Amino acid sequence: MEKQVEKYNVFGKDKPVEEQPLYHMNCAETLLRAANDKYDLNLNDDCYKMLQGFGAGFYSGKTCGAFSGSLAALGVLYTDERPSDQAKMTQATKLLVKEFEAEFGSLDCDYIKEYHRDSVTGCNPVKIRAAQVFNRVVESMEKK
Repeated sequence: MEKQVEKYNVFGKDKPVEEQPLYHMNCAETLLRAANDKYDLNLNDDCYKMLQGFGAGFYSGKTCGAFSGSLAALGVLYTDERPSDQAKMTQATKLLVKEFEAEFGSLDCDYIKEYHRDSVTGCNPVKIRAAQVFNRVVESMEKK
């Protein structure tokens, strides 16, 4: 999924510098778009709008947007139609939390930015690593 994240990390970079912020996608949107591309989730553009408030840890440094976008994608992959006990989604969520914390040391955006953000490319490396975490979770879930 790293290739898909890279595509969104550079989205709009071909535009004039003053226009580039208009094309920026936050971490949550980037991870959900990348998962949609790789795993054929069949999401439409309205789905990404729901994640705008998840950027920069809810714009308050709380839960990382890359985590939130990943969790949203897992929801599409592993939530059964009702009625269901949702056991697979529960398992996938717990695994994502464990793997994400192991990778970054926290789920909090402020912490992740302090220790893992790049001064030049921002959270682009975080999004790549979050995609790797996501792939590990999906691979693990597919083995079960």
